[in-house]
Amino acid sequence: MLNVDLTLLRDPKRFQDMCFRLARYEFPDAVPLSETWDGGWDVVVFGSRDSGDVVFQCKFTKDLIRAKHKIVASLDSMMKNGRHTARWILCVPVNPSAVFVVWLRKELENRGLDGHVWARSELIARLEQHPDVVDTFFFPVLSELASNFHSEHLELFKLSLDQECEWKQSDDSVLYFAPREIVRSPDLVLDVIVRNTGSLATAVTGIEAEVFDRRQKMHGLPGEGLLFPQITYTVSIQGGKVGIHSAVCEPPVVIKGGNLERFKVRVTDTGFAWNGGLRLTLLAGKAEKLQLPAIRIFT
Repeated sequence: MLNVDLTLLRDPKRFQDMCFRLARYEFPDAVPLSETWDGGWDVVVFGSRDSGDVVFQCKFTKDLIRAKHKIVASLDSMMKNGRHTARWILCVPVNPSAVFVVWLRKELENRGLDGHVWARSELIARLEQHPDVVDTFFFPVLSELASNFHSEHLELFKLSLDQECEWKQSDDSVLYFAPREIVRSPDLVLDVIVRNTGSLATAVTGIEAEVFDRRQKMHGLPGEGLLFPQITYTVSIQGGKVGIHSAVCEPPVVIKGGNLERFKVRVTDTGFAWNGGLRLTLLAGKAEKLQLPAIRIFT
């Protein structure tokens, strides 16, 4: 869920412009009115004499109780313009209290108006459906939040060996792996669950596989002929070559704030006849990294 403070807009005109953009999705004929207009209309959908108008009133305030007199003044001004209002919608950046809702309902009933409130929850729900409006009005805010999003917001929930690959796991706590049968270069497939502990979505965009502490082993077949690379679309460690090997996640794994996502990592071209270590790192965003526990390799 999008979690943004609408009062960060800091400007009543920008709040009114945002409400107009959202209103246009539901009312394509909506028209914004000038700041100098004092008829109780901020955005209007003109209707016929029979159908009536839809009128939006935007009040950019945190304190709705103190804004009562301004809302009443807007209602009275609208009632004097001689047009039939079929629906009146009040847009505010905060969620109202029960006291305010009861008061507003009485004011609308006294004037014979069909009224609704687009408060913070309703506006956020509409912003989630229209990310282009979010980008227009909140891009600087969200960019600042994203810049503070570091690796501690991603955490490893579970890492296990995929049961269908040709390796086995002898120790759950240490993650030692060995091939089940004598094969030249078995793929190592890991089942990964990552939790996003932050409030914004982030995306895993790449994987790094680092081979280290490598020691050659003999399995009865000598020479470089022991290494047979395979064509894959995941991350290759080039026969167990020491160093960091990278791959792009396409499409990225998007992890929403507070959610878990599960995916698999297939390490290919693992090589044959060597012992050593393998460490996977998930790349997220522009600079975020989540390092998974190191794996000891025994072939």
